[in-house]
Amino acid sequence: MLKIEKSSEMVGFAAAAMVAKQLIKKPDSVIALPTGATPISMYETIVKFVKYGIISIEKAQLFNLDEYVGLTREDPMSFAYYMEKHLLSRIERVQHNIPATDTKDPEREASDYEEKIEKAGGFDLCLLGIGIDGHIGFNEPGTPFSSITHVAHLHPSTIERNSKEFGRGRIVPDIAITVGIKTIMKSRHIVLMATGVEKSSILKESLFGEITSDVPASVLQLHPNLTILVDKECAAKVISNASEFHRMNL
Repeated sequence: MLKIEKSSEMVGFAAAAMVAKQLIKKPDSVIALPTGATPISMYETIVKFVKYGIISIEKAQLFNLDEYVGLTREDPMSFAYYMEKHLLSRIERVQHNIPATDTKDPEREASDYEEKIEKAGGFDLCLLGIGIDGHIGFNEPGTPFSSITHVAHLHPSTIERNSKEFGRGRIVPDIAITVGIKTIMKSRHIVLMATGVEKSSILKESLFGEITSDVPASVLQLHPNLTILVDKECAAKVISNASEFHRMNL
């Protein structure tokens, strides 16, 4: 199902509402979480929901989708730091999991992380963003659909894009640990968020194009319980005719 919101902030609010609905239904839910610019408003809203007593996250198990390898948790560019800033430091008693960014054995860390997810029972809800090359998590183009949590070698285009966030003089990590496509697809509900005109072309290709590992997000067409949240800017170019509206259950 495709849901069009007025703004990127409203996309974040809608995603937070889905998290709240999941936690009200099942307080001990297992939830996969993304990072990046788009989810910031989602975390802002989740914090408000917790503070107002609308939801509790105490019994939930939260798993981040990915993490760079080679940074420290205190590095402002690590996803551990991002989560601490936008969520964890602002609420209490959270069961949060994220791959160790400073691990000396990334392969073992990836294997252990997959085992943690399996022991938790898999994801009840998985929230995703999408890269301009169609990656989900750090599952870059060419990643097999059968992949589980693994060490990912980042595509040059991803490194180049991320370098803008790291700033001059900083080396961008070229490997990361990411939850794999097979693990993501086993989620009982997936929510994909995309905002801005720059994501419209790849989102349209992912939703209506060939299902291929060259566009990792295209595999989401096969998921039985997929919700796509987009803002008006992104939606304007994603949906171009009535038949596509029909396909997305609008």
